Amino acid sequence: MTVRVAVVGNRGANIGAWMAGDLALAGYEVRFALWDDQRECLDAFRSAGGIRIEPPVSETLSGRSGLGVPRILTGDPAEAIAGADVVVMDVAATELEARAGALIPYLENDQVLYINSHAHWSGLRLASALRSADKAGVIVVDGIVPTVSADRNGATVTPIFMRREVPVSAFPANRTQEAMERLQLIIASIEIRRDTIETNFENMDMLVHPAMGLLNVGYFDRSETRGESIDFYGAGNTVHTGLLSEAMDAERRAVCAAFGVRYRSILEHIHRLYGGGGNTVYEAVKDAPLYRNLKPIPTNTWRAWMGADVPLAHVPFVQLAESVGENVPLHRGFINIADVLLGTNSWEDGLNLERLGLSGMTPKQIRQYVETGNPDI
Repeated sequence: MTVRVAVVGNRGANIGAWMAGDLALAGYEVRFALWDDQRECLDAFRSAGGIRIEPPVSETLSGRSGLGVPRILTGDPAEAIAGADVVVMDVAATELEARAGALIPYLENDQVLYINSHAHWSGLRLASALRSADKAGVIVVDGIVPTVSADRNGATVTPIFMRREVPVSAFPANRTQEAMERLQLIIASIEIRRDTIETNFENMDMLVHPAMGLLNVGYFDRSETRGESIDFYGAGNTVHTGLLSEAMDAERRAVCAAFGVRYRSILEHIHRLYGGGGNTVYEAVKDAPLYRNLKPIPTNTWRAWMGADVPLAHVPFVQLAESVGENVPLHRGFINIADVLLGTNSWEDGLNLERLGLSGMTPKQIRQYVETGNPDI
């Protein structure tokens, strides 16, 4: 079976470039499109005649290194997605509506649109625009983490880590089998989740970032003053960041039960996605090969992460929890404190239930909506 894959965009973790090059090496028909503000990336690949994938091949789907040559390499996303079976977007969570809005007029009903990023309610955020454009037949898939990360130097892409057993879900959920038959061909290892509620309640950014981000602000400030980078998952991982992570995570259990979705602890997620051992979150982060081998990052990265996670993950989680009578005081308090630190107003500007199209719905109606994609049930 020839699978036609359109990859659109390439941001900091180089997910798009890795997928385009690796899938081309694996023999797929790849179309790779870059946005206007990613022109340097496009020019580099055009000059090289493709994307040069470096070892380690253990972190590739193809099991190969070398020059992956997309059939189409373009600055026009519409050209790339025409006739594609799967459209993969490498997009920052805060840019989803704007980037996807430029694609929606050209999407075709029955295409699978895979948002290869951390789950930030992609299907529900795009649902209204897709319906308005008569594209409600597009199946939107997202997962709790991106499938891969890589470094890039010009046209050369070096894989860092390919995740295994990535939990993903489809919106609407009643088209899961159709979506996964295609997605399983281009992703090494996925776990199919019940629906977008389950996936988004397991967003790894929402689970891992808050405690380290909040309890290390002083460390980040001092590092910035000294002009140093920060070791977020190294020096930033302490016994007490682990304790706070576990306590916040415990608030999810009752909320998951109220919406009829599975609860898997943050500790189990770290073990399954990143390897390593440990009986606590602190020990698991310390032992996980991915976290242990990450390079130091700029001091302002925590602001960017919290600036996305708080309004797009924590706000909808708290509002959904409280809509079914479950109090989640640690999550609510975290949002309030983060807003002070960032100078933001996430309760007003964040991803509330109205923006998700869920305002006024009962839990049963919400479950029916994510199952069918029909908001009028």
